[in-house]
Amino acid sequence: MSLLDTEARLQSDPSGDMDDVSLGEAVRRARKSRGLSLQVVADGVGISTGLLSQIERGISSPSIRNLRAICDVIGIPFLSLFSSDDATSREAGMIVRAGHRRTVDFGDRGMVKSFVSAHDEGALQVMELVLSPGGGSGDDPYTHEGEECGLVLAGRLELWVDDIRHLLAEGDAFHFESRRPHRFRNAGADETRVLWVTTPPVW
Repeated sequence: MSLLDTEARLQSDPSGDMDDVSLGEAVRRARKSRGLSLQVVADGVGISTGLLSQIERGISSPSIRNLRAICDVIGIPFLSLFSSDDATSREAGMIVRAGHRRTVDFGDRGMVKSFVSAHDEGALQVMELVLSPGGGSGDDPYTHEGEECGLVLAGRLELWVDDIRHLLAEGDAFHFESRRPHRFRNAGADETRVLWVTTPPVW
């Protein structure tokens, strides 16, 4: 059976030949492998933590819409929950496939964070930041523990550290202690993309 056939079958019966307990266990394994809490996933999906907990324990049958949303928030392919191939489990917590990153859209700030790191349990948090023209962290500088570094992949980045302005172009990099007041924005007329690394992870 092809993936298209499998998905068509799931449209009419989300759990297919899989019972609710097995499906819930697959959801819980995927969530934990990414180091995500019930609260984070439930908030991302728009459901209560109680409902998500019931789904993971096989007490409640999830809708196809909620299942898709859960997979999007966790960052896994939808059909991987129903696959008998253990390739997905081998990749869990280690590989992040293109198109399945955890993503946070900051809306009116003109900034989207796409997480390249598979989870936030370790010492590193790696993101690709996509900044619309004028988009960035905001006008107020901020601080936190740790260090951060990055590489401008495309566009122009205006980075302020200790009230000193640095203008970076494609290929330029930066590295500083996060306790130093800092802020940033897209200083150009086109989209800016930055590979950004923080340690430890920051939310």
